[in-house]
Amino acid sequence: MEPVEIRSASGGSKQALHFGGEGRPLFGLYYSPKPPWRGVGVVLCGPIGTDQTRSDRMYRHLAERLAAAGFACLRFDLFGTGDSGGDERAPGLVREWLDDVGLAAAELRARSGAGRIALFGLRLGATLAFAHAAERGDVDALVLWSPWVSGAKYVDEVTKLHKLYLNIHPQMATAFPPRADGEEALGMLLPRVLIEDLSRVDLLETTRRPARRTLFIDGGNVPGRDALMAHLRELGAGPELQSHPGHKFLITTSDRALLPDEVIDAIVRWLKDVYPASTEAPGPARRPSGPAPAGERPVRIGEKQPLFGIFTPADPARARQRRPPILITNAGSVNRVGPHRLYVKMARKWAQLGFDVLRIDLSGIGDSPVAPGARENLTYPPCGLDDLGKAIHSLASERVIVAGLCSGGDYAFQLGAREPMVVGACMLNPRTFCVLDLAAVDSADDAPPSTPVEEVPRTLRRIASRGVDALLVVSHNDPGVAYVDAHATEEMRALAGVRGFRRVDFGSADHTFTPIAAQERLNAVVMEHLLARY
Repeated sequence: MEPVEIRSASGGSKQALHFGGEGRPLFGLYYSPKPPWRGVGVVLCGPIGTDQTRSDRMYRHLAERLAAAGFACLRFDLFGTGDSGGDERAPGLVREWLDDVGLAAAELRARSGAGRIALFGLRLGATLAFAHAAERGDVDALVLWSPWVSGAKYVDEVTKLHKLYLNIHPQMATAFPPRADGEEALGMLLPRVLIEDLSRVDLLETTRRPARRTLFIDGGNVPGRDALMAHLRELGAGPELQSHPGHKFLITTSDRALLPDEVIDAIVRWLKDVYPASTEAPGPARRPSGPAPAGERPVRIGEKQPLFGIFTPADPARARQRRPPILITNAGSVNRVGPHRLYVKMARKWAQLGFDVLRIDLSGIGDSPVAPGARENLTYPPCGLDDLGKAIHSLASERVIVAGLCSGGDYAFQLGAREPMVVGACMLNPRTFCVLDLAAVDSADDAPPSTPVEEVPRTLRRIASRGVDALLVVSHNDPGVAYVDAHATEEMRALAGVRGFRRVDFGSADHTFTPIAAQERLNAVVMEHLLARY
């Protein structure tokens, strides 16, 4: 299968592809270099968990700017993360991750003709990049942004953050006792064997020079920074330290996060200084995309303003004629993977049930380019409904189910009310319903939205009367539904008797269903609903 090419926001292009082989499929995006070519490929090693979710936009911008500066780049998802195959329960995952970096470097060499390879990583991605480079000895340059010097420190930090989060939400702390099979880390499971393997990673114990040159970016209070800098000097890795305090984009919700432009530009500048322009870039190698997990394939929808998505085909043994495909749309500004990788897990489970599933990025979110003259990273892009209309028609089916969390739930609500092809609306914690303007809803106490709140139950009733299967799944006190319940109490209660409408309340879950048990129950509820209807 040929890679899918899509325009990037910088004016260049990128290819969505799979590599890594049968049983271990990895997803990546390859950026071909603009002249002047520097003869170097940069592998961008991603972190995991919430760090991965919130750094996705930064990684994209870094790849675009590096390609514009003459570097070939490959962004990729580690096995068991993002759009790659597998899950966090896979055995020997740390060993797999270290090998994944090597597979990505080999893929980048083959596609670009690069003679030298540099690795970049943030947080745990930096730790894995360093550890891989120290094993192999063939990496030329290394860029480490706030690496975890030891895997044990990483585990300790993320599990503490999860416990702190539960303490802030006491109803979840009592509802979800500690797991026997591992530790939770803000929506991700760290199985016992993974914790043990991570705890054996210690960068200070490496004995081989990881790279000829190293840039260490201190984002502020990096544990073990000075010891690691000293170790890099001892190994002859030519370390340079730059301080750029702050990781605000890692602790802010994706829709409110600002790009760390200063750090991105510093990385590009450093690599340009290390690798001056040399020759013209070679023509891109014609290389097919490899096997994909669950038979998935990247898709480009439209030409003038294309959208990017991942299509998961129905299991042929379970597929049924005229069973409607499912379209999943972004949750806020999180890309098509979804919070906690929720959309990937859902799509592959639903495909096993016999449904075709398309996970889409709206314009300016994830890997869909922003519309001309518009701003990227908007929870509700101005062309959002038009984007979804294009995605619905691309499925080539007369009947489509739309599902989504947060803003995705709002879009499912809107399309269930107006789009004739939509026969199912799966609304998970919708945030604004009719308004599609988060600022207007957040300031509702001062200036109520222009659309009367009573319009929400009226529209839900209208959706069901059209014959659309309407499933509303909400967490206790989630602000979107809680506001409607408080201001249209009787009308919302009356929906319980409406045929075709079903509401399921979760007593102990937050907006994005962070506890893993809540995620599992959510998927079970939706799967039961789908099978009952189709």
